Amino acid sequence: MDKTSPTSDLFQANRDRAAPLLAKLKETGIGHLIDGKTVPSISGATFETKSPIDGAVLAKVARGNAEDIDRAATAAALAFKSWREMSASLRSKLLHRVADAIVDHAEDIAVLECIDTGQPHRFMAKAAIRAAENFRFFADKCTEARDGLNTPSEEHWNISTRVPIGPVGVITPWNTPFMLSTWKIAPALAAGCTVVHKPAEWSPVTADLLAQLVKQAGVPDGVLNTVHGIGEEAGKALTEHPRSRQSALSARARPVRRSWRRVRRP
Repeated sequence: MDKTSPTSDLFQANRDRAAPLLAKLKETGIGHLIDGKTVPSISGATFETKSPIDGAVLAKVARGNAEDIDRAATAAALAFKSWREMSASLRSKLLHRVADAIVDHAEDIAVLECIDTGQPHRFMAKAAIRAAENFRFFADKCTEARDGLNTPSEEHWNISTRVPIGPVGVITPWNTPFMLSTWKIAPALAAGCTVVHKPAEWSPVTADLLAQLVKQAGVPDGVLNTVHGIGEEAGKALTEHPRSRQSALSARARPVRRSWRRVRRP
């Protein structure tokens, strides 16, 4: 009598977990999350996201353009002042809540990323946990995110301070989308910046989930905005938008600006 292997058991369990998630995606589609609300593109345009595993259509996704980016950037700019002025301890608490929410949904994140990117489950499961760790790391850095330096010289004191630079534009790649998004979004939020995120059009599914988890954790509306779309359209608009102070962070987020002040010694 044939016995079911642990591997086949896990495969079937993952399929069972993914089934209702995929059904919901296909039914509702994926919209932008702007100012705390899920909205379609202003133009009404959409595109299909397909699984590289078998070419199956996973969902229709809102296809953003410059108008949608402007709407999101405006929301991020309006939310910036209150987020910047929120106490570091409260920002830290909220980001820890995001990390908790990611852990609670880690299995959903892993199976969705498997199907959306074609990556093995063993990699995506670890990446989901790493995403939570990213938020925890930067949550713990909130209280020192704006620390400067005092570097005295023989004739002067050189004093630096760090300040949030404003709305940050974040563009992320397709291959480990959830974890790499947190790698950039978390430090920006920890520093007191707001974010407009344009995920890769090849794997938009978990970017929408991340935005929803951030909202559910209690992060104020407008602090994280997600606009889906094609790189040459939405991505280009984000890199060129005048409200986006640090656009297209494809490698590392640099969410603070250092200001120097030279004070002459008496």
